[in-house]
Amino acid sequence: MYGKDSPIGVFDSGVGGLSVLARLVLEMPQEDFIYLGDRKNAPYGSKSKEEIVGFSRENARCLSELGVKCLVIACNTATATSAELLRAEYPDLPIVGIEPAVKPAAHSDCRRVAVLATPRTVESSRFAELISVNSGACELIPVPCPRLAGMIERGEDVRDYLSELLSGVGDFDGIVLGCTHYPFVKNEILAAVGREVEIFDGAIGTAAQAKRRLEALGLLSDSGEGKISFVSTDGDDAYIEKFFKEVTKCLFPKT
Repeated sequence: MYGKDSPIGVFDSGVGGLSVLARLVLEMPQEDFIYLGDRKNAPYGSKSKEEIVGFSRENARCLSELGVKCLVIACNTATATSAELLRAEYPDLPIVGIEPAVKPAAHSDCRRVAVLATPRTVESSRFAELISVNSGACELIPVPCPRLAGMIERGEDVRDYLSELLSGVGDFDGIVLGCTHYPFVKNEILAAVGREVEIFDGAIGTAAQAKRRLEALGLLSDSGEGKISFVSTDGDDAYIEKFFKEVTKCLFPKT
């Protein structure tokens, strides 16, 4: 059974969820974290719903057996397909999922926002609901990105691909980063756009929600500076740890 000093579990299909982990650590530096990157099965965005549910169940099982006090699904695709199922299977475990930051984008001053996401996220009923509920004065344009997460996972050059993706979207003044891999190429996205646009990242709200849930349950740690453990399903735990150190400098250059 978990308690205040138990770790927080975080999982993603690969390294993308490290952008969420970085926000979680910034929000709760006193907490211990276990990050599980399912690099063996990455990326999730092009997999079937049944496959993603199976991967998510296995990730949740592994982290639950490690005694986590909260589970953060740091993958928009896994949240859209599996969050409600996992909540039903683990009723006593707080589960927080990340979703595309459609709501803050819709309530901003932006008139037209491109929502970049994996095909599986765009096809999900939860994504359709987010778009429908938040549509209004701000036009929300879904932009499926079939190859982008995999290219980022492999460290490939994404500039030409981004230019191709965004060329047919038309004029827009905001972008939702609807996959946790995408913050790592934010500069390349802005360069492909070629003008100033507002960026919306769901990791910020996810980290804040995780903290609120733990605080409400009296489960926030007060034991000082926390530590992070990294697990990769392909066996290369060191790769994920190294990636995290590099992207933290990239995401928060002034910290």
